[in-house]
Amino acid sequence: MGDDGQGASKNDNMETDKYQIYASIVFIVVIIGIGVPMWWKTTEVYRVSLPYDGITKLNETPIISTSTISIYTKDPSRAKLLVTELNDLFEKTSLLRVSFIAVTLAESETVSFKTPASLEKRILQSYPVNDGDFLFAEWPNLNHGESIVVTTDRTAFMSPETTSSKIAQVLKMWIFQEFKIRSILSSRNNSQALRHKTAAPQSHYDILITVMNPRPDLQNVKWNVRYAADNFIAPFLDEISVLSNFTLKTQWKYQVPFQYSAKQIADKSRLKRHFALDEDSLPHIVTSVEKNIGHEISNNPCFQLVVYVPSCNKAPVHIYNKRGERATKNNSDAFISPKWGGIVIANPPEGICEKFMEDQQKVDVPLNSNEISLTLLYILRKLMEIEIDIPISEVTMAEISSISLRKWEVDIYLRNSAIHLIQSTIVTLSSLTKLLKDINYIVINDEVGQAVLDSYRNVVQALSALEANDLTLAVNLAKKAHAASEAAFFDPSLLALLYFPDEQKYAIYIPLFLPVMIPVLMSMNAIRKSWSKKKGQEEAEKPKTE
Repeated sequence: MGDDGQGASKNDNMETDKYQIYASIVFIVVIIGIGVPMWWKTTEVYRVSLPYDGITKLNETPIISTSTISIYTKDPSRAKLLVTELNDLFEKTSLLRVSFIAVTLAESETVSFKTPASLEKRILQSYPVNDGDFLFAEWPNLNHGESIVVTTDRTAFMSPETTSSKIAQVLKMWIFQEFKIRSILSSRNNSQALRHKTAAPQSHYDILITVMNPRPDLQNVKWNVRYAADNFIAPFLDEISVLSNFTLKTQWKYQVPFQYSAKQIADKSRLKRHFALDEDSLPHIVTSVEKNIGHEISNNPCFQLVVYVPSCNKAPVHIYNKRGERATKNNSDAFISPKWGGIVIANPPEGICEKFMEDQQKVDVPLNSNEISLTLLYILRKLMEIEIDIPISEVTMAEISSISLRKWEVDIYLRNSAIHLIQSTIVTLSSLTKLLKDINYIVINDEVGQAVLDSYRNVVQALSALEANDLTLAVNLAKKAHAASEAAFFDPSLLALLYFPDEQKYAIYIPLFLPVMIPVLMSMNAIRKSWSKKKGQEEAEKPKTE
C-alpha cells in the first residue's frame, strides 16, 4: 500500500507540474506572442506611403521650356542660313529648347507690302505664332541705326543686315530672359548659390493705392483714385490673373507728412525754387510712410502704391541722386522699394502754387490722372519683374500704345512664373521627404500623404506642359503643385510626435513592461528545469545494457 500511495502522489505531482508548465507556456505565448506585437502595433507611428523615388528623380529632371522661332527674309536662302546659325548658337543651351524654322511667301507677294503691319498680317495667316513662340520678319525700311524693332505682338522686324548673333541676343535678353531662368534655377545644384531675389508667385495679392494729402487745410486734392484704379490698374491685372488673384483697394490719408529733410534750391521756374530730396533718404521715407498707411490684417502679400501730394509751401519736390543730379524721368518723381511697393511724388501745378504763395488761401489741386496712373503701372510692372530695362545696341522696343502688356511679356511672365513655381515645389517636396526619411517617428496622416501625392502628380504634368510650350496649362498645374506642397510642408500634424522619439517611447514603456516580464522569465526558467528533470528521469528509467 505504501508503494501505491507514493506512486499516486508522484503521479499527482507530475500532473500538477504538467499543468503548471502548460499555464506558463500559455502565459508566455500571450505576453510575447500577442501582448508585445499588440503593444508594438498600437504604439507604431502612422505613416502613409509617399512617392519617395519619384520625388528624388524630380531633382534630376531638367526644367525645360520649348519655343518655336520663325524667320522670314525676302531671300529664302538668307532665312535658311540664319536658321542654321541660330540652331548652332542655341544648341548648347540647356534651359531652353528652341527650334528655328524658315518661313517663305510667294515671290509675287513680296512686292505688294507697303507697311510692316501688312507683311506681318500676311505671314501670320500662313504661319500662326502661338503663345510662347516668336517671329522675326525682314523689313528693309527701318529707321537709321535700327537693326531690330520688337513690336508689342510676338513679332519683331529686322533689317537685311541683321546678323544671327544680334537675333540671339534679343531672344536671350528680352524674349526669353535667360538670365532670370538661370537665377531661378541657381539653387538646384548649389545650395550656396545666389537665389532669385523674389519668392515664388503667390496665389493672391493685395494692391493698395494710397493718396496722401499732408495739408488738407491748405489744399484740396482733386483726383478720382477709384476711377484710375478701375480703368488703368485693374485691366492690367486682369491680363495676368491666370497666375494670381488680385484685390485692388484705394484709400486717402490726411495730415501724414513725409519725414525727410529737403534742401531748397533756386531755379528758373515760376516759383524760383524747388526742394531736393536726397536719394539716400528714400528708405527712411518708406519706413515713415509704412507706419502711417495702415493695412488690414491679411495673409496675402501686399504691394503699396503711394501718391504723395506735397503742399505748395514745400513743393515742388524732386529726387536727386548721389552725384547731385536730378533723377527725375519723364517729369515724374517716383521711386521703388522692391517687394514693398513704390511712391509717386505728385507735385501741384506751378500756377496753383504760385497763386497760393500770393494770397496763402486754400487752393484746389487737380492731379494729372493719366500721368500718375501710367507711373503707377510702371512701378507695378517693375515690382512684378515684367518691365525690361536692359538696353541692346541697335535694338528698339515699340512703345506700348495702351495699358495692356506686350504679348511676349505675358509669355515671359507665365514661363518664368511656371519655372519658379515648379522649382519651388520640387525643393519643398525634396526637403519634406528627406525630413520624413531621416525622422521616422513623424506622423504622416492621410491629408499630408494626399497633398504630397497631388503635388507630385501636378508638378510632373506641369513639367510636361512646359516642355510642350503650353504656358497656361503649365502655370495652372504648377500653382496646384506649389499650393499642395506648401500645405503638406506646413501641416501642423507633422509636429504631433516630433518631440516623442523612439528612445523616449522605450524609456516610458520599459518600466511598465519589465515587472510583467519578470514572471515570464521565471516561468521560462521553471519550464527549462522541468524539461531537464524529465529528461533526466527518462534517462534513469532506461534499462542499462550489459
